[in-house]
Amino acid sequence: MAEKTNPNEALKQLSAEEREELVGLVCFSGGKDSTAMLLRLLELDDPSMPVNRIVFADTGFEFPELLEYMNKVMEYINTKYPEKNLELEMVGSPRSWDDWFYGVMQRGANKGKQRGAPLRAYPCYWAREAKVQPLQKVAKEADIAYIGIAADEAHRVGKEDDPRNAKNRYPLVEWGWTEDDCIKYLDGLEMVNELYVHFDRLGCFHCIKQPLDSWWNLWRGYPDFWEIAKHWDKESVKVSNHGLRSMKPGKDGYLLEELEERFKQGYRPDPVKKGKFDCKSCKAVAFTAVGQMKLEDFQNNMEYAPELMDAKFIDVEPTADEMMLEPEETCDIVGGTFDED
Repeated sequence: MAEKTNPNEALKQLSAEEREELVGLVCFSGGKDSTAMLLRLLELDDPSMPVNRIVFADTGFEFPELLEYMNKVMEYINTKYPEKNLELEMVGSPRSWDDWFYGVMQRGANKGKQRGAPLRAYPCYWAREAKVQPLQKVAKEADIAYIGIAADEAHRVGKEDDPRNAKNRYPLVEWGWTEDDCIKYLDGLEMVNELYVHFDRLGCFHCIKQPLDSWWNLWRGYPDFWEIAKHWDKESVKVSNHGLRSMKPGKDGYLLEELEERFKQGYRPDPVKKGKFDCKSCKAVAFTAVGQMKLEDFQNNMEYAPELMDAKFIDVEPTADEMMLEPEETCDIVGGTFDED
């Protein structure tokens, strides 16, 4: 793993005294990339890349093994680097999943209708509300925000001339570390997250963008979580006529109850084959309808339009810019209005 040098030019101009005052914040997900980034940053102990804060955004739908793993990582850090005195900070959305799920859309073709579950062909509103925006908010308190995007996903790195990326650094890209490099590094430390035995990507256990083999693993290994996912699948059909996996039940995807029957009959999804809308990253996957919707619409929090359901979609992984959605000033939900702080 030959490391590439890509120093931040602004930091190079700082004096040693100024560098000592820098506050570096690691956006830590418990996944292989952010974990490898975090541990390598601490190992290098580079004054221009300090680690002062470690922050995790809790969606409320995490696997318990993920939380246990993060505790294991923190124990490792505090044993090896006790002088750092680091703690794991938890952030999350000020509004609940239920608020957004049953909330009424404020714009777009479906204004006035309840959202239901996020749509697989669109950026996930819960990823935005429970992960992206809470991390953006806390990152304002730091001088540097470290983002764990691997070198083989460098196209997701935010544009340098975007002021929203002024604090962001992508150490794995700077070092030339790929996802495989991250796994090898963690394996050498005996710190690989065991959830990767069953899941390619980590996130909400009922993630709408996970591939079929992940749903199979959830059904087989986590029956309680499977039942929760089925509940939200049925609720979504009830309030918005689409499920967790389907945009039109019976037409373009199975409901989880139907999928369960297939699993019971011996159906085992191919772990290599991925569907059109399956996630390719730990962040929400962005899609554009050819000639009908632009990424700017997603950035402006446009609500989905029903006429796009039958459009031909192409898969586009989001860049950091596309995931940096500005919050709405207000959000009306059933039972009241929440104002932004």
